Amino acid sequence: MKKTLAILSLLLAMTVLAACEPKGGTTTTGKNTEIAKCLTEKGVKFYGAYWCPHCQDQKKLFGDDMKYITYIECDPKGENGKPEECQKAGVERYPSWFFPGQGLETGVIKPEDLAKKANCLAPSKTLTSTEESTTPAVTTTQSGTQQ
Repeated sequence: MKKTLAILSLLLAMTVLAACEPKGGTTTTGKNTEIAKCLTEKGVKFYGAYWCPHCQDQKKLFGDDMKYITYIECDPKGENGKPEECQKAGVERYPSWFFPGQGLETGVIKPEDLAKKANCLAPSKTLTSTEESTTPAVTTTQSGTQQ
């Protein structure tokens, strides 16, 4: 009985916490983990400033997965500010994304679009044509048995 009560209490607490989750595009850890790691592996860099509202919007799209993004703070007053690196990269507006061999792109960009631009494979919920063709079909014979 105590075990059942503890499980029900835990489920209730999880439900309450989920209902209190902040709105506005904040993601949870894991949704964009693979994209964030791939962007970093490909040398993509996110330049921004701590006071920039669009940079905050960009960070919210990644949520906790921002920890996998190479982020460069351009304001010397910001944490680990590296204005000289931003100037060297030619950053004039925030947020800016640097793609090796492609240059800078500015603005808030969806993680999936960043993945496409960096040639990272974004996770997909749909089957590809090769997956569909390798899925065995169920057929019914004249006798009514399935093969």
